[in-house]
Amino acid sequence: MSASVEEASPPDFEIDHQDIFGQFLMENPREIAFYLDLLAKRHSILTAYINEGQQFFLTSIVAIDQAAGTLFLDPSNALENNASAQAARQITLVTSLDRVKMQMRLPSLKAGTQQGQGVLTTPIPKALLRLQRREFFRLEPPLATPLRCQLATKGADGKAQTLELALSDISGGGLSLIAATEMAHHFPRDALFQNCRLEIPGEGVIQVNLRVRKTFEISGHSGEHNLRIGCEFVNLPGTRLAFIERYIARIERERKARASGLAD
Repeated sequence: MSASVEEASPPDFEIDHQDIFGQFLMENPREIAFYLDLLAKRHSILTAYINEGQQFFLTSIVAIDQAAGTLFLDPSNALENNASAQAARQITLVTSLDRVKMQMRLPSLKAGTQQGQGVLTTPIPKALLRLQRREFFRLEPPLATPLRCQLATKGADGKAQTLELALSDISGGGLSLIAATEMAHHFPRDALFQNCRLEIPGEGVIQVNLRVRKTFEISGHSGEHNLRIGCEFVNLPGTRLAFIERYIARIERERKARASGLAD
């Protein structure tokens, strides 16, 4: 199915739903500093969403000054992003560490320097959301064997058409699709796609029903923009859930074997 929307929906941040996700909110200053330091050491990429998320840029943690309570972030290459971040009401940082989603909320950023380097500064956040429940574990498929999903929708002429999209991640609760930004009108929030064909290398093909939960633009390191479509499974039978979980477990075992040097 398809419906028309003017633009992609802004992100729906879990940190705004503390009635649901409050148990994953970390407020111990030492624990927060530990994870921020780990993100800095691993040079992790963070997405900085400005206000409600209609504007965003990629950044990383340059350094942390725990004594001064200051966090130093890498500025955007686009000056307008830095200006917007300094004028913002709030900034939401989103990243993942060991495939566990993390979010934190900051006030507006300030321009500064750190060891001669231009940076954006902000107080160390007082809370950090770390979604570590099993159902939030999302597997990023191997680049060599990508996952693909076929969905039935309607073209501009009203005729039925099939879209085939790559997955950026998958879990037992849903998946994320990657599409061109101009395809946003096919994916309004709550749109239901029935009998989608999900192809999983090494496992086979299953049919799933998908409901769109959120859609937003993402930016790659080379500057290209794509649409990320977060979907949840609807009425997924237990046998098909087991099929997906078996695939996730297999890929994780293969990755751990390679990391330990035990793979062929």
